[in-house]
Amino acid sequence: MNAYPQPQSSDNPWTVATAGQLYRAFQQQPQWLEPQQFRSRSIGGALQAPSVFAGGDALLGKVRKYYVLPSDSSVVRFLSEHQTLSPLLLEAVPYLKSSFGEHAVFSLRAPIDDSGSQTLYAVAVWSGSAQSAREALEYFDDRWWIKNSQTALGHLTFTYELV
Repeated sequence: MNAYPQPQSSDNPWTVATAGQLYRAFQQQPQWLEPQQFRSRSIGGALQAPSVFAGGDALLGKVRKYYVLPSDSSVVRFLSEHQTLSPLLLEAVPYLKSSFGEHAVFSLRAPIDDSGSQTLYAVAVWSGSAQSAREALEYFDDRWWIKNSQTALGHLTFTYELV
C-alpha cells in the first residue's frame, strides 16, 4: 500500500553517472597534506619536543607559570602541534581564577584514547564538593569558554578533578 496518493519529487535535476565516470572518480589519488614531522632535540641528555612556532619557548614558559604539566613530553608536543592553544590557555587564566578561585591549581594532560586521538585537558584540581566544582565550571563556560571555544577547534577541554 502506498502512503502517498501522488508520486513525489524533490524537483532536483539529478544526473546519473555512468559506471565509467564513477570508476575514474574513485581511482583518482586523493591529495593528502603531509603531517608535520617532529624531530626531538637533546638538551642535557633529555629529549624535548621542539617548538615549531615562533616564540614557542616563551609561550611554553608562560603556560608553565599557570598550569602544571606532566613530566612526559605529551603536553609540550601537543601544544607544539596545535599552535593556537597556548595563547588560548593564557587568555583563559583570569577567567579560570575568577571561577575556581585565586588559589586553584590547574594542570594540563594530553592522553591518547583507544582510537588513537588526543585531546588536551585543562583540569581544575578541586578540593571542594562536586556541586561547587560543576557550578564553577559552568560559570567559566558561560563567562568565557563558550565564546572562545571555537578557537580550540575541538582540541581543548576544560574540566575538574575532585581531590
